[in-house]
Amino acid sequence: MVKRVGGGEAMVVRNDLDVPVNAVLRIQRPVNVAGVGKGAIQRTVPPHSQVRIALLRKRKAGFPMMYRHSFSYRLHYSPEPGALAVSGPAYELPWRGGPFRISQGAGGDFSHNSPKGRYAVDIAMPRGTPIVAARDGTVIEVHDSQAGRWPRASGNFVRIRHEDGTESAYLHLKRGSVVVKPGQQVGTGTLLARSGNTGRSTGPHLHFVVQKAHGEDRVSIPFRFSRPVESLPNFALKE
Repeated sequence: MVKRVGGGEAMVVRNDLDVPVNAVLRIQRPVNVAGVGKGAIQRTVPPHSQVRIALLRKRKAGFPMMYRHSFSYRLHYSPEPGALAVSGPAYELPWRGGPFRISQGAGGDFSHNSPKGRYAVDIAMPRGTPIVAARDGTVIEVHDSQAGRWPRASGNFVRIRHEDGTESAYLHLKRGSVVVKPGQQVGTGTLLARSGNTGRSTGPHLHFVVQKAHGEDRVSIPFRFSRPVESLPNFALKE
């Protein structure tokens, strides 16, 4: 946002999320503008805070100050153990059977690198594995008719809203396997569907993500399982 400050303009970023945000400000075509150099200005904005990242002033008084600007951001993720504290309820494992292994974790270079999916987890498993609710809630959206990769990248899915407003989503499900409907109340462990390989999936797996509303969109947020999941190297990072 832009705020008037004396004879200048302050460029301010407000972060309403639960995780840090790396904000980027770009100023283009500046005329009579002081306070910014060439290129982009980057600042890390802590959770639930507001930071002024630039203050623009006129180079010459009495002349207009003109410019174009744009903001962009990405969630700040640090893969070091203990670097990010995860609070809130623990989620039960959203499947029956196994043990299965993580094929791509949070922050992967392959696909888990957008605001919507930054903290998602992929668990490789055979087609037809029972997928169950990881937490109590209300089913708000399902899709059950996609056979292959198109049209949705998520393929078939179930989305559940929890009492705190967060949502868990279960993606790439087997066509025709969803057994719940929007508006249905589900408890932890309730059967939702069967795992599959629909949408833009590189192999049979469950994509599980917890999100919260952000404006008119959703963003991925950190979560924790109630018990350990066996893990392989993160193939998306070629480890």
